[in-house]
Amino acid sequence: MPFKALHLADIHIGMENYGRIDPDTGLHTRLQDFVKCLGFAVETALEEEVDLVLFAGDAYRTCDPNPTHQLAFAAQFRRFSDAGIPVVMIVGNHDNPVSFGKATSIDIFGTLNRGEVRIVARPERLVIDTKSGKAQVACLPWPMKSTIMTQEQYKGLSETEIRTQIEDICTRIIQTFADEMIPDHPAFLMSHITATDATLAGTERAAVIGHDPTILTSVLANPAFDYVALGHVHKFQDLNPSGEPHVIYPGSVERVDFGEEHEACGFCIVEYEGKGQTSYRFIETPARPFVTIDVEIPPDEPPTEYMIRAIRRRNLTNAVVRVIYTVAEEQQHLADIKEVREALKEAFLVASIIRKTEAPERVRRASVSEELNIQEALDRYFENNPTLKPFVEDMKSYARQLEHELFEEEQGRMQNVEPGAKE
Repeated sequence: MPFKALHLADIHIGMENYGRIDPDTGLHTRLQDFVKCLGFAVETALEEEVDLVLFAGDAYRTCDPNPTHQLAFAAQFRRFSDAGIPVVMIVGNHDNPVSFGKATSIDIFGTLNRGEVRIVARPERLVIDTKSGKAQVACLPWPMKSTIMTQEQYKGLSETEIRTQIEDICTRIIQTFADEMIPDHPAFLMSHITATDATLAGTERAAVIGHDPTILTSVLANPAFDYVALGHVHKFQDLNPSGEPHVIYPGSVERVDFGEEHEACGFCIVEYEGKGQTSYRFIETPARPFVTIDVEIPPDEPPTEYMIRAIRRRNLTNAVVRVIYTVAEEQQHLADIKEVREALKEAFLVASIIRKTEAPERVRRASVSEELNIQEALDRYFENNPTLKPFVEDMKSYARQLEHELFEEEQGRMQNVEPGAKE
């Protein structure tokens, strides 16, 4: 019997950069953007009469969403329960608190007893009853380092060694899942993980490379599975386009920042017709456009008029826009930013207008020393690299999250040291 599933991931409700408060609702406009795109995915799935929903992690921006964000997410997913469609949700890195014993941000959905909603925080193989028969879902949530760091045999390992151990453990788990699959039912592998062949989007490149455990695409593409539903990477891609099985990142449903300016946002509708006959359709959401207008002004051109001509060549309706212009130092006083902003009035939001000056002399670099904390070091780094100004807030946010995770991990290690013991 034909079987149809919705595969989506990385919703990140609560990402409220590049927006403002809507005076009519009191809600942040970026929250409305993310909910709009999630609602579009839900509506499409209901129209397609899917049999199963596969959510591959990262419901919220943080592991402790506020009630407004929880309500926005729950209101959309409740529509699946109302329609009697089973949902399997795995925990992503943004859903998972670092501290041992704390609930994840999506655990509550498993307690509401509304339809068949399964929350998976540890590796588990599920058999789900749907209106079109049984489906198998092998679940591999985000692998937490703290899970193995508390075990005696892994204490004292370096970060690289811990990452290698996690990769080996995940590989063995996937093979175990593959061995347990029954050919008679659709078999899905769902994981929130980085695959070795994944192409990262924008700011993910700096945040992920060298830090995340990575799993070989060949391990994920085990033919025992009919479809591999991944989350974590914000760029839609099929890592095994020949199929058998397709290995898919659907990407995020809405753009997070300018690093995803050129990425399509969306989700996948998966159709299973039988063993070796699984296909998918990528469907784009109505994500808000992000547009960068990068202008290099020739010495013989008037800067203001040249920038305005460049702006008028772009469609800026409802877009978040930034302008980066390069101008000779002797011409910079001729740029009328007020006129440039007026030319940008069709945009939803003007994020920044940044001048890059062609200075005749090299500017002395601000010094960065080991005594500085992460935030102070970043401030010095941005002084040295003014062209990175559009990414300042995003990179500082990632740094704060990293500091928090490092602090929580250190606290966890201290709690596991027995009184009087030496580390």
